[in-house]
Order: sequence, then C-alpha cells, then structure tokens
Amino acid sequence: MFHLMPWQQLDERIGWPFADEMYDPEVGTDLYKKYLDQLEYAEPLGFDFVGLNEHHYSAYGLMPGPNLIAANLANRTKIIDVAVYGTVLPIRGHPIRVAEEYAMLDNLLEGRFRAGFVRGIPSEYFAYNVHPDNSRGRFREAWDLILEAWTAEEPFDWNGEYWQYDDVYIWPRPAQDPHPPVWRPAASEQSIRWAAEHRVPISDVYSSTEEIAEVFDTYRKFAENEFGWSPDDSYFGPMRPIYISESREQAREEIEEHAQYFYEVLRGSLYRSGALKAVGDAEYHSDHTTQYRKVTPEDGLRAIDFDFDDLIDRGEFIIGSPAEVIEEIEEQYDAMGGIGFLITLLQFGSMPHEMVRENMERFADDVLPEIRGLTDASMAHGHSGR
Repeated sequence: MFHLMPWQQLDERIGWPFADEMYDPEVGTDLYKKYLDQLEYAEPLGFDFVGLNEHHYSAYGLMPGPNLIAANLANRTKIIDVAVYGTVLPIRGHPIRVAEEYAMLDNLLEGRFRAGFVRGIPSEYFAYNVHPDNSRGRFREAWDLILEAWTAEEPFDWNGEYWQYDDVYIWPRPAQDPHPPVWRPAASEQSIRWAAEHRVPISDVYSSTEEIAEVFDTYRKFAENEFGWSPDDSYFGPMRPIYISESREQAREEIEEHAQYFYEVLRGSLYRSGALKAVGDAEYHSDHTTQYRKVTPEDGLRAIDFDFDDLIDRGEFIIGSPAEVIEEIEEQYDAMGGIGFLITLLQFGSMPHEMVRENMERFADDVLPEIRGLTDASMAHGHSGR
C-alpha cells in the first residue's frame, strides 16, 4: 500500500511551488494523524508492505522526510515491511547520510525495511538547487557508494566525481544481510538497462498497461541478451490507483471528484510550474522559450486535462466491484508478462479518512486473497542491486 500523504484543501489550480499561506498547521497535524492511521491499518489487513516517498515544497505529498514517517511506523507495526520508495538520491548532499539512516531504519524495523531510490522529478532539483543534467551521474555514484558503505568489511576511501570521503565505515550496519532489498522506478531505456545490469527490481507509475508491459519486456531483453540472466516476476511491479465499490458505475460516482482533484489539481500543479522551464536538459522538458503545455510530458498533460474514461481505458486507474477489479488486475498481469508485486494507491486526492479505510478493507477482504495466487514470485528479500 503506497501513500503520498497529499494536501486535501487546495481550491484552485496553481503551479508548484505552493505559497506558505496555503498551509494550515492544524489541518496538517490532523492529516498526518489520519495518514499514519491508514498506514498502520495496512498491517492487520494483511498487506505485505507500506510505501512512502519524498517530495519538496509540495501539496502533492507531505513527505519531504519519508524516513521520519518510516521511523514512526517502526513503533506502530510488528509484521509489515516499510518501504521508502524512495529517496531522491541525486539531490542528497551526502549519500553517506542516506546509507546511515536507512541502516538505522532497518535496525529499528528489525529487518522489515525496503530501500527505494529514485532520480526524482524536476521540482525536487529546483527545490535543492541541483542541476538535473547531473542526475544520472549523481544517482549512479550515490547508489554505488551506499551499497559499498553497507557491505564493506573494512574502512574505505571514496574518490568519485561528485563525492569524496576518507575512511568510510558506517555504524550501525544494516540488520539484513547483506543489506535491505533495493528497488527503483524505471521508464527510460537508460534507466531500464542500468537496472537490468544491476539486477534491481523496477516499477512504473502513471502509465498505461501497454506502456508498462513494454518497459518490463525491455528489462527482460536487456537482462537476457546483454547481461546473461533471466529475471523472474519478482523484479516487476506496477503502481495502480484502485477504488472498489458495488459496481463500476457506483465506484465512478463515489470517487471521480477525488480522482480529479488528485490528477488535475495536485499532479497537474507539478507541470504548471516555472520549475520545469528553469531546470536542465531535454529529458526534463526544459525548453525555456515555449509554453509549459508544449514542454510537458504526456503523463503531465493527462493530469492537467483530466479524463477519467481515458485513465480507466488505459488501465492506469482501476475501479469497480471486487470481481471487476480482480479481472482487470489479472488481465494486466497477463499483458505485462507477469508481475511479482502490485503497488496499490488506495488513498488519493481528497478522499475522506473513512472512505480510505473502507477502500482498504474491500481490497484486503475481497481482492487480495484472489490475486495472491497469480504468481509464486514475490518481491523477496535478497535482491542485492549488484
């Protein structure tokens, strides 16, 4: 169960970043309480893990420090895994700090931690004054440094392009041996090839069933044809917003306004921003001379020009009765060539707290038992990321 912890009370369509006066501390405090309750509730319902992520200056997600939420959950849970999915590695001043904090969380959670790393979206670079042209290089160097810090048997020096250290040897060490399982999102050919080379599980978000199937198939081809190994289903997992009711028609009636707020207001804000034109290379859509619509990627335009029918037809958003949701998940499983984990987004946009809990219960009671049998593979502990 993935959670963005969104702000729920924007009354206008604006661009990132958000003005300070829009934030009400009393509302924010109440939201954190409700969101932590939802994450904790995933454990008795039988979810395998809860997922957290990182965003800055943003109503889209109230987690600039997901490690703080993960540490809170260490005291609230006993069985469920906690995944920070993930830390934006290229904007980190010191990757060693990430290695240390992740190792702490792995100990606090007694080995129930999953370590996710992302390159992040353009606004994160703008917020931390890091040029995105360096994002791939910084990501890869930080990744290598963190894994070395987790596994080195003696102190080592690090002389990289972006970071230099003497006598690296972190305490505490991770609770899991050799370290927590690692994963990352990947959609571009470069990211997919890198992940296949390093045997890192991947996911994809806000994409159609066909688009995700192509990403996963590309990974399999790289792994087999270039790197000589065959990934099983545990290396692949899509993320899907899901809402369950008595029927597809009733589900749509109940959830469409909350989905529209999530896409058009919250996600759309990330693409209405001057940040997209103020940062880096072509990959980050930074043509300084054109209007934002001309430099916004397709998934951003789909958020701004919200069309619920299109999102459902693409398989990006799943709604319906339990039977309809199960059927759609099974069809996507087959179309993607098999998946080992499904990242569910059961709270999105402006959904009230009780509505979220009911959605979680319906999924856990009526859908989860049926889809567990789709694959023998699951996202197992032990993916080394080497």
